[in-house]
Amino acid sequence: MKQYFYSDGLAKQGPFSLDELKEQKISRNTMVWHHPMEKWRPAEELPELQEMFVFEPPKPPATYQAEERKANTGFAYGRRPPRSWLVESILVTLFCCMPFGIAGIVNAARVESRFSAGDLEGAQRSSNEAGKWTKIGFWLAVAGAVIYGIFMVIVVGFNL
Repeated sequence: MKQYFYSDGLAKQGPFSLDELKEQKISRNTMVWHHPMEKWRPAEELPELQEMFVFEPPKPPATYQAEERKANTGFAYGRRPPRSWLVESILVTLFCCMPFGIAGIVNAARVESRFSAGDLEGAQRSSNEAGKWTKIGFWLAVAGAVIYGIFMVIVVGFNL
């Protein structure tokens, strides 16, 4: 029995049997794959899925699709993705607090992909989380350095 997978633009979903796949809310353009296919293909190109799209209205004109895609991605009207904190997270990981830096890197990596997929709120949430973990790691490192400095001054003072 074939195991089908589909992509929602962010992650792979599956495996599904053919009947389970037909129950999913996929469109003509949803990318689908099963073994032994060499590459992912739109669902409308798979013969076993043709019946799902019999009553689906035709695609809108190309100009409408382009405008809709711009509106959904956030790049329309000069929007920019939220700050990712990736560089700062990497620096915190390398020089300060590895656990907090890694949490920052994981969230920073999500910002651009969510923004490009049109999930503006998700991109902002990921940016906020990346910033939070990066700042926590940085300030803990600063506090540790200050405590270490005070300790060294006390030790050197007693040895004089």
